[in-house]
Amino acid sequence: MREEKKVSEKVSFITKFFFGFGDVYGGGVFNIINFFYAIFLTDVVKIPPQYASVIFLVGKIWDAITDPIMGFISDRTNTRFGRRRPYFLAGVPFIFLSFVMVWYPVSFESVFARFLYAFFAYIFLNTVVTMVLIPYTAMSAEITLDYNERTAINSLRLIFSLVSSLLCAVLPMMIVKAAGDVKKGYLLMSVIFGLFFALPYLGVFAFTREHNFKPATTKLSFKELIIEPLKIRTFRLYLAMFLFAYLAIDTVSVIFPYYMKYYIGKPFFVSAVLGVLLITEIIFVPVYAFVARKKSKNFAYIIGAVIWAIGGILTLVMKPEWSNTILLGFAAVIGAGVSAVAVMPHTILGDVTDVGELKFNERREGTISSMATFLRKVASAVVQALILLILGAVGYVNPKGNEIPTQPSSVITTIRVILAFGPIILLTLGVIAALRYPLKPKIHEELKKLLKERREKGSTDEKKLEELRKELV
Repeated sequence: MREEKKVSEKVSFITKFFFGFGDVYGGGVFNIINFFYAIFLTDVVKIPPQYASVIFLVGKIWDAITDPIMGFISDRTNTRFGRRRPYFLAGVPFIFLSFVMVWYPVSFESVFARFLYAFFAYIFLNTVVTMVLIPYTAMSAEITLDYNERTAINSLRLIFSLVSSLLCAVLPMMIVKAAGDVKKGYLLMSVIFGLFFALPYLGVFAFTREHNFKPATTKLSFKELIIEPLKIRTFRLYLAMFLFAYLAIDTVSVIFPYYMKYYIGKPFFVSAVLGVLLITEIIFVPVYAFVARKKSKNFAYIIGAVIWAIGGILTLVMKPEWSNTILLGFAAVIGAGVSAVAVMPHTILGDVTDVGELKFNERREGTISSMATFLRKVASAVVQALILLILGAVGYVNPKGNEIPTQPSSVITTIRVILAFGPIILLTLGVIAALRYPLKPKIHEELKKLLKERREKGSTDEKKLEELRKELV
């Protein structure tokens, strides 16, 4: 039997570059929010942790609810610019405005008034994020259908995301500190990063193109947007890998500034630690891309999860009096693991949407990607709110003025346990899903070839398609 020629769709470097550049928003906005917003609310705006937990919970759930709606709208959009690109251009001014609003350090005398402002600013930010990032994520599966080109595009995209994450972990507190006044510092930081996030989408709009697929015929219904994607076995396993990886990241992001401020006793050294962690992430991206090509994407995910788990144990044994070098070394170990579990789910998503085409006989990237984002944000809201509620329950003390309060031992112990064991539990569940994930490179190549034949000729080898349905759907 002669070997079938592989379908290859090369993508120009300029397209890869500008598309990847757009993810400075996705990587950066979540990093700044996850690392610094909780402690900004409790220690600068001076909102009690219980109030802050409501902001995170309701804001994220609102964000999650709008994701499938935006995926539906994006899938059905039909303009001369395509299905996704119009939202990039429209989003530019709103990205800037929403980011500045969320970091504006209101000083109303009433705690409830401060809470209401922060609540509505956070809702607005999440709405803008949805409007831009849902079409952006969906488009990652539409620039090319080639397995390795998708890996290359999404690896470059994740490098931009990680570089943005690095800048957003290291620079914000440096800007705040350099401003002299904390409130002015946060406002200056928001202006700088608001522009940094918004302007790249001019390039994404101008220099990227998507496959000219027909607009989807999905209906705006709970069944079409939520239930149908969950019927796909490959999607469910991908979803578990994605959710548990990013919930582990969310857990660390929320609790780590508290760990550095109240246990290690070096609140401004958090930038250096996060910098090392994220630089290590970036360094390891090509390593895991190589592993994914040689073995599989889920195998690379498993290796990263194991390395991160080792790093989690190291944070538990860390002592405040130990040298900064040891702390930075521990951060590097964690970064080497985070690199895989952060990158691989993004490279897998495009492959999963091909299984979606096998199931639905049409392209539903927007629905599938928004469904994944919807569930991630609901779960993230619960985890972030739960962490803040736990801190409040064990006796967290809000600062008064500019002093750093002494936290009870119950708070310190809770912070350390969450940082060490939260990610380990979540990553274990992700690894279980990765071990069962069925879409290996050879299977995907066969699926892609059969789908292309059906799409272009109207028919293909239905027996082979049925075999793939049983295995993947």
